[in-house]
Amino acid sequence: MFRGRRMLEFAVWTLSIVIGIAILVLAGDRLSDKIIEVARKAGISPLVISIVLVSLSTTLPEITTSALASYQGVNGIALGNALGSIFANIALILGLASMIRPLKAGKSAYENSLVMLASLVFLILLSLDGTLSRLDGLLLLLAYAVYLRWLLKKHARSEVDWEPSGNVTALDYVLLIVLGLFLVGGAEAVVFGGKNIAQALGISDFVIGATVVAIGTSLPEMTNALYGAIRERGSISVGNIIGANIMNALVVLGIASVIRPIQTGASVLTILLVLFAMIPMIVSLKRTGGIDRRVGAYFLVLYVVYLVLIFSGVEL
Repeated sequence: MFRGRRMLEFAVWTLSIVIGIAILVLAGDRLSDKIIEVARKAGISPLVISIVLVSLSTTLPEITTSALASYQGVNGIALGNALGSIFANIALILGLASMIRPLKAGKSAYENSLVMLASLVFLILLSLDGTLSRLDGLLLLLAYAVYLRWLLKKHARSEVDWEPSGNVTALDYVLLIVLGLFLVGGAEAVVFGGKNIAQALGISDFVIGATVVAIGTSLPEMTNALYGAIRERGSISVGNIIGANIMNALVVLGIASVIRPIQTGASVLTILLVLFAMIPMIVSLKRTGGIDRRVGAYFLVLYVVYLVLIFSGVEL
């Protein structure tokens, strides 16, 4: 009886993963097409749409997780979720995407990657006293608002090789958000199945959170980035990751620390791993306007090192 019930549970969890992946694939394909359609209608750079609208929709799992963790007083999850997502977005997702096809992103991507680095540095400076207070959270959100104003003013029509082809309707933007939400739903289904299977097999909560859940909440970004690479839309792949990382540093932790002050107990090693991924990314965007396979291979090796450290029991 018990064995039959456990087999049924495994079947449900496996089905959840399969359905989640199917949703991610279908929604990711449609979202990639919709980004280009809206950009062509408005004569707006796809990079900007990826950084703002797509990044917002695909970062919802991180926003929700950190906000809930902060409300419940679980500071480690609130902070670790944001930093871990930044690292996974670069080392794992861009690593995989650039191995499929070298990513070309353009000058705007490099400029916005500097903002990404500045966001992390600003976060570190605010947390030097050991706490992200509510005032710090408001400052993080204000910084994002200032960045958004600069982005839309400076880059909205940069690097566009087409003229506006029609009028963008409210429905177009709603569809972008809805497709992003489908990505979130697919990711949640994968996380649900993977987390329960891992727990049933006796894997520790720490390892589950650092692997299954962390990768699961990044699946929307991964799907979008991989499709961008396959369809030779490097600006979408890179733009989405840059935007998501800026949101993780400024919006995710901004909202979480406004809800409840966060004790910043992240280790130096975590920050170093993020910087070891972020700085080579910025250098590559500066030199080549994109990310080639050599850099992608470095990212993947760095992520493997990260996993080895986790499974070795090293506190990250």
